[in-house]
Amino acid sequence: ALRVLGESVLFCSHGGTYEWVAREGGFDVLPVPPAMSPERARAYMAFNRAERGNPLRDSFFTDEELRAYVSAEADALRQIRADAVLIGWNLPSYLSVQLADIPIIVQQPGPFTAPFFDRHMGVFVPSLVGWLRHVPMNWFVNWFLPRTKLWLAPFNRLAADLGLPQYRSLLDMMAGDLTLVMDTPEILGISPEDLASYTPRHPERFHRPPRYRYGGACYAKLPGAVPDEVARHFDTERTKLYCGMGVSGSPRVLRTVIDLVRDLDLQALILTTTILEDAIERNGERVLLTAHVPAHLVNPMADIALTHGGAGTVQTAIHAATPLLGIPMHLEQAGNISLVQRQGAGILLSRLDLTRNKLGAALERLTIEDGFRKNMRHLKTLQDRIDGASGAARELVGFLGGRA
Repeated sequence: ALRVLGESVLFCSHGGTYEWVAREGGFDVLPVPPAMSPERARAYMAFNRAERGNPLRDSFFTDEELRAYVSAEADALRQIRADAVLIGWNLPSYLSVQLADIPIIVQQPGPFTAPFFDRHMGVFVPSLVGWLRHVPMNWFVNWFLPRTKLWLAPFNRLAADLGLPQYRSLLDMMAGDLTLVMDTPEILGISPEDLASYTPRHPERFHRPPRYRYGGACYAKLPGAVPDEVARHFDTERTKLYCGMGVSGSPRVLRTVIDLVRDLDLQALILTTTILEDAIERNGERVLLTAHVPAHLVNPMADIALTHGGAGTVQTAIHAATPLLGIPMHLEQAGNISLVQRQGAGILLSRLDLTRNKLGAALERLTIEDGFRKNMRHLKTLQDRIDGASGAARELVGFLGGRA
């Protein structure tokens, strides 16, 4: 979308499994050391799922790692004379752009922004504190997230060494110079006008006023057609389940899902991506496991979509008008699922409640209650009105033009 507007785009990459997507899309890719090994990437994602380390004490990077990434990125940005950086979740860039003296534009799902929590829309994830899972805790999420400095310690230590401003809260760092909210206004529940005019309820928690604008839904559309084996597998009268947990899903949860659905009367397609590659050999008559498919083409073939609640997987289910069962790994994913659940188009299930009976009951509801599909079709109509990539590109270009 940026290239359509005449802008030059260069991907800076620390490597990884999906670097090929940018190259295949015709983009130039600049490798920036240090490269992240597959082992380090797995540890990174395990921390993201709260399955490794202590989130109240640890962070995604050690001080030494973060310093190396920030220094190398800043050098690369100066070398290519970048005008701005656009990221999704490349955390060192929050500091490296300041060394290069250029702005950072961040793509964020609405449930990871300050306006969401100021409106008390956050949803508690029972899997984080199991023994409290039956106590109403949404109030705590909406109190805690705007105040927390979770993960910030190494970033603020390095910022102090470099003479850069300190981040006053997690949501302060995540805002960037411009935050593109990659959701549909009617689905998120915040109007474009309210988002654009947002003023923090507690401005002391931001080192600068945050600037939010809508982009719109933006989800992956991998190249290729529906694989023949998938088409054959879904050529059935049974209820068809599409399960995709991206790269931030839990291997443990995905293994449990595979074991449980084998005993249910449905036809399941389960994507293992990079989190459970060793499971592909466990195919059966009713369960097909594969690493990747073009989800935007396969999801519409299913009766139910089961995901971890990543923004892309939720938005793909909406695009497909497929009722959603979401099993979140953390708070942002719970928020994404809640947007669908609130409008009667899906169900949120805690991973602590992932049993045969509860999973089967949720899938049965999504199958037999027509309201879920009807409501999801309505969400599809709302989402499909907006080209998220084009909307985000226009906002980005307008923002940079206003700074010139």
